[in-house]
This record gives sequence, structure tokens and C-alpha cells, in this order.
Amino acid sequence: MTDSQRFEYELSMVKLDDYKFIVDFNKDSIPDLFMDESEDIPGGEGKGPTASMLIAAAIGNCLSASLQFCLTKKKNKVNEIKTKVVIFRERNKEGFWRISEANVTITPDIEKTEDSSVQRCIEIFRKYCIVSSSLEAGIKINVNIEK
Repeated sequence: MTDSQRFEYELSMVKLDDYKFIVDFNKDSIPDLFMDESEDIPGGEGKGPTASMLIAAAIGNCLSASLQFCLTKKKNKVNEIKTKVVIFRERNKEGFWRISEANVTITPDIEKTEDSSVQRCIEIFRKYCIVSSSLEAGIKINVNIEK
């Protein structure tokens, strides 16, 4: 893989009712995902994850998988990784809600602990995480409304 390669993921969404959507990841091996808004939004019923919850899940999954990748690459056996993600939202200057911060706690159970390799992974694993690194850098989002 070269630095100039660009990969694309495409998904489709269809609104069912109010804030309920079905997400199709366009892969037969991945089931559709049902999403909804929380009950604090009129019309939301909290019957599925919100977009903010999926951002939190994406951050936690990517960081955990990146740590797993680094540790196993350095020949450490990882029995389990437990991850907790807490996201915070607050209003911006214009009064709109925004995710302002994410706190991630990762607790790996490492069987073979080669201290130097574990420490090195702790120092660099975040560089492997495409999601958190992209969010921290800011993602260019192009939006088109087709009528």
C-alpha cells in the first residue's frame, strides 16, 4: 500500500419513521443497523443507537483494535480488552449541540508481557487508529442535497 492510495466505503440509509433509520453497509456479511434518536428529542424513542453513540463506539473500537494490532504484532498475547468510552456534549457559541470531548479507558489483559514492547505499543498505538486521528484532525465533509 502506498501513501497515495485512497479507499472508499459506501453505505446507504433509509428513513423509516420520525428519526428511525436503517443503515445498509452494502456488504452481505454485515447486517443492517437500526438507528434512532434518544427520547429527549421529540419523536425519538431510544430504540437504537444514536449517531453520537456510534461515534463513541467507533472511537473505542478503533483505539482498542489499534492497541490489539500493536500488541500482537510485538508477540504479546492479548486475552481480553475492555474499553469504556464517555462522550460529552455541550452547546457551541451558536447554541448547537456538539460532541466536545471523549474520554476513553482501555484495560487490556495481556498474558505475555514483554515490558518494553508493551510500553512501546502504549506510546504509539493511537497512530494506527484512523477514526480518532481523523476526528482530532478534522474531517472534510462534503454534503449535497439532491431534489
